[in-house]
Amino acid sequence: MDKKIIYTNSIAIGFLATIATLTGLFLKGLYKNDTISGAAQIMGQDLVTLVICIPILLGTLYLIRKDSLRGRLIWMGTIFYFLYSYASMAFLTSYNQLFLVYVAIFSISLYTLLGELLSLDIKRIKESFSPGAIHKIAAVFLVIVGLMLAGMWLKMIVDSLITGIAPPALETYTTLVIQALDLGVVVPAAVITGLLLFKGKEWGYALASIFLIKASLLGTSILSMIYFMAQNGVNIELGQAMFFIIVTILGIIITVTFYSRIKGSMNGNKYIKLNKGDKGKIIG
Repeated sequence: MDKKIIYTNSIAIGFLATIATLTGLFLKGLYKNDTISGAAQIMGQDLVTLVICIPILLGTLYLIRKDSLRGRLIWMGTIFYFLYSYASMAFLTSYNQLFLVYVAIFSISLYTLLGELLSLDIKRIKESFSPGAIHKIAAVFLVIVGLMLAGMWLKMIVDSLITGIAPPALETYTTLVIQALDLGVVVPAAVITGLLLFKGKEWGYALASIFLIKASLLGTSILSMIYFMAQNGVNIELGQAMFFIIVTILGIIITVTFYSRIKGSMNGNKYIKLNKGDKGKIIG
């Protein structure tokens, strides 16, 4: 995708997200129509988005300008984070003055990510990775986490269907938006990506690079949510909290190791792999 589009869309996302997070954190009453638990979770996400995700998003623009392959993939994973986070904000958060801002961030992130996916040279992305066991480890991690997440949400929903009692996570909301996004999008994406990566498929390398960044950022956001919930006296399910803590820590470690195996760089639309003793060799 053209770099001008990448810069323009990323700056727009960063600008709108800065407005949304600062308003959410400092404007009292913005989340007054949400539950105590819901408001605490949103503010926890606002904090991580403001201090971690927006700087990463804008920082990767410098790396993209330098034709960094790692920078481009990290940027895509960060865009995926904004897509998921503001889809949940647009669909789940009680209507407030920032509704159109949430929709705008969601929409820009969606079409930016789709545009970049359509222009990916997946063959060259795979060729930029040096061999190592981390690929298999990352693949197994994605499949296991996807299946465990599905099991956790399905148990909650099936228990509700059997007992006829609404699941606690529903609170005063009308439907389970996060669970729908996870079961309908995240779980299938994690499992498919893991299987493709385990088989050494080109799309597996490309999608795993994106998914691992998104999972690490979202996991950090969830840990912040748990902290804000505890500070507001919200009852937290220990099992779910431990699941997200362990998955986030493991995810960050695997992501850092996975990205350390990327040996290539970018030069326009060409990925260049550097070899010892060579100035550079264009692959393909």
